[in-house]
Amino acid sequence: MNKATYKIMGIIITIALALGGFTNVQAGSDLAVTGKPVYAYYYLWWSTQHWKDKLGSNYPYSSSPLPLPAGTDADGCNAVSNYAGNQLLDVPTRLVSQDDPGAIEADIRTAKSAGISGFWLNWVGNGTTSQTRTTVTYTRRLSEAFAASVRVGGFRNWVSYKVASTPSTTAIINDLNFLYREFQNEAGWERIDGKPVVTFTGSRKYSDADVLRVSNAVRDRIFLVGDETRSTLTSTRIAIFDAITYYWSSQDPFGNPQSFSQIKEMGDKVHAAGKRWFAPLNPGYNSQLLDGGTCIPRRNGDTIRSLWNGNAGSNPDGWGFISWNEIAENTHIKPLQKWGNSSLNVLASLIGAAPAAVPTATRVTLPSPTATLIVPTVANTPIAATPTAASTSAQTVDDKNSAFVYSSGWQTVSTTRAYGGSYKETTQDGATVTFPFTGQSFSLIYKGGITFSKFDIYVDNALVGTLDQKLGAATYQVRWDYPGQLVLGNHTLKLVFKVTSATVNRGSLDAVIIR
Repeated sequence: MNKATYKIMGIIITIALALGGFTNVQAGSDLAVTGKPVYAYYYLWWSTQHWKDKLGSNYPYSSSPLPLPAGTDADGCNAVSNYAGNQLLDVPTRLVSQDDPGAIEADIRTAKSAGISGFWLNWVGNGTTSQTRTTVTYTRRLSEAFAASVRVGGFRNWVSYKVASTPSTTAIINDLNFLYREFQNEAGWERIDGKPVVTFTGSRKYSDADVLRVSNAVRDRIFLVGDETRSTLTSTRIAIFDAITYYWSSQDPFGNPQSFSQIKEMGDKVHAAGKRWFAPLNPGYNSQLLDGGTCIPRRNGDTIRSLWNGNAGSNPDGWGFISWNEIAENTHIKPLQKWGNSSLNVLASLIGAAPAAVPTATRVTLPSPTATLIVPTVANTPIAATPTAASTSAQTVDDKNSAFVYSSGWQTVSTTRAYGGSYKETTQDGATVTFPFTGQSFSLIYKGGITFSKFDIYVDNALVGTLDQKLGAATYQVRWDYPGQLVLGNHTLKLVFKVTSATVNRGSLDAVIIR
């Protein structure tokens, strides 16, 4: 929803792309950073009433199929409404509410088939300490999105916390505390460094003091991503967050070619601080009927292609696509009537062109007091446009499960901070644990700390990585994700402990997530 000031439209494409570092508007996808996950912002407000609020009282709701509510030129600009009071350019053939059974799951299946890794689920509570899962409709739809992602399998979501109405920091903290309390164990909520991920969408609207208050209240258990602009991205802001993105829904690669270098500047700052950076991406933009705003043309997919290649110069750890269903601003790629599958197909082709990364684990050094966690980078998550097979659910298996076979030298450590109330620990060099599972991938949950050492990780007797559990401070429920994809079937996981020194001699296992 951010609006930027743009250069006069009409700068010739050759000059624009030269300034952006490219020689052709459709430069090949080999220029883009490969193997990085692509997420899409997903809005939870599409009830039947919301459709009617946007289409207005003069729209012919009884028509079948529904007519397009407005006209534009071929690129989606110069909007003219066909009905007084209407704000939309596009509609489905019939109105579908997100409260309809299967509606959200259908979106997830369509997005996953295009290679999208997950949604950034736009959510807000009512700001109180007494709210429940049924207090607001957003929460009911959020719950369904998590559940549907598990049913579909292989689809992981963040929560994009909505501050469009600039709630107080007290309300924000109450909402995030409720969110964590109610949904912390949802398999459909992605974790980074062992914590479920929340993007503070609109953090740029708040002062340093306000953002710090929110961060201090929740960051011990939530991986908090800031939404900042080039002008608000200071070293102070970066330190407050675990990662940074920029909701730039109207970035114009043609009228503002300098935007590529501006995005690169942001990515470089974030990476220099040891944090993750998630770059924006959009298919075009048009808020002319919504608020009399501007239009960024779609240009038959060239806008997506140009932004993909241009913003790749910032070396993002992943992408935040704007959007799946922000239909009022015309940034949506959800297949409706006006654009059909065209924009989604362009994105799918770009994702599919990216080769899968080699499964490795990478040390990520974070300067914050939360310690340095050893996890695979987001870059190591392979993306396939059309998976040939997929596990249908994710399951967390606690260390006490009888399927685990431990060698001698392991003991149980009880603590409420561990998953399921306990974890296993060993100090014996060469100690092993094996675990048979059926699926395509897995994650390890463990405790790390200053005296913790390493495990070699084997799948079906093949070494697939080494997990270093040494952290700057004791940290529970840290997560390591195997970034590859196995053939769907039966496999055996084996961990072999390695003592590093007389003082770095502990290893742990808390749980395994299988997918």
